[in-house]
Amino acid sequence: MKERHEGKEITQMCKMIAAVGLIVGFSLFLLSFVAIGYNKDFFLTIVSLGIIGASMFMFGFGTFMGILTETYRNTKKSM
Repeated sequence: MKERHEGKEITQMCKMIAAVGLIVGFSLFLLSFVAIGYNKDFFLTIVSLGIIGASMFMFGFGTFMGILTETYRNTKKSM
């Protein structure tokens, strides 16, 4: 029974990681506009956009792996 839901667990975990990353990245992005004195070289902006990009990549990769796992299990059972 655990094998049946393994793909959904991977997808759910990656969705949670991506959500936390997006919240942190968006918060830093907004903070970079407020902290003008600290953000002279746009360091916070670059870091926040990197976190947002990594979160989106993680969501896409996790969704792909979850779908791939579910498809592989279904194909293996039908053979």
